[in-house]
Amino acid sequence: MSTEKEESVNINDAVTTEPSKEKRIGCAHYKRRAKFVTPCCNKVYVCRYCHDENEQHYFNRKSVTELICTECDKRQKVQEECENCGVRFGKYTCLICNLFDDDDKRQYHCEGCGICRVGGRDRFFHCERCNMCLPVQLQQVGHRCVENVSRSNCPVCLEDIHTSRIPCHIPDCGHLLHRPCFEQLLHSGHYACPTCQTSMIDMTNLWSYLDSEVAATPMPPEYADYKATILCKDCHKLSTVKFHVVGLKCQHCGAYNTCQTNGFHKDSNTAQAGDSSTATSTSTSRSGSSSATFPEARDEPQHDLPQANPLDEPPQA
Repeated sequence: MSTEKEESVNINDAVTTEPSKEKRIGCAHYKRRAKFVTPCCNKVYVCRYCHDENEQHYFNRKSVTELICTECDKRQKVQEECENCGVRFGKYTCLICNLFDDDDKRQYHCEGCGICRVGGRDRFFHCERCNMCLPVQLQQVGHRCVENVSRSNCPVCLEDIHTSRIPCHIPDCGHLLHRPCFEQLLHSGHYACPTCQTSMIDMTNLWSYLDSEVAATPMPPEYADYKATILCKDCHKLSTVKFHVVGLKCQHCGAYNTCQTNGFHKDSNTAQAGDSSTATSTSTSRSGSSSATFPEARDEPQHDLPQANPLDEPPQA
């Protein structure tokens, strides 16, 4: 009996000891065998995120010149392996970014972005104009370039995008936002890009539903002959359509993602001046926009850019 008790105790000790040894390597953000000596405050942290969570200032990991081995506590210059015990600080090592990580995330260093990203170099390419890494599929289907798009903050949470470890969603319009922020917008019923108001997903089913709603909701006779000039936020073209309270459909792409440019007016040469002025004042209060028209814009050539399927930008390693 005593032998069985001793074996059970030893087994339990082995089970409890192994996770504790695993926790000692790295932190919640990275699995590594080194700690940074931060030059900004001369303290020791496993990574920059641990530093930023506990300090009132931010830490640039590229400024690190010294680190401490977690296996032998040897303080030394930044390098791949410990000069004392020979342990490798991380299976993936980038001495440009001072990045060490034992977890295989298919990390790679992008010279254009200037940082390490995850996901595999073979799956992404660097667009010089966008100044960011994009999925290779976009080289085939094309994408809408927005210069230095990743150097701006997420329009939803206002956090940095270029150096974020959160994946970024790329709608057809080309503007970036964090994928969790994108999903929150969809769940709350917002389908337009917060930056340019272009539809971020395929809205064909909703446009068909609105078509049926317009057909089932005839306008009163006194408003049947009124028309409105609208601007489509999806194709960016002007059109003049029949006014309807349910929605105003773009005559070019069929979207209802439109806005009135100069209210609505009665399409009749015999309309009385009093009726015309009443309609104009009413439309101004409804649309909240100026009465300026854009006759020349309708004749300008439209430069349609190739569209791309929504994909994700690789986050920082």
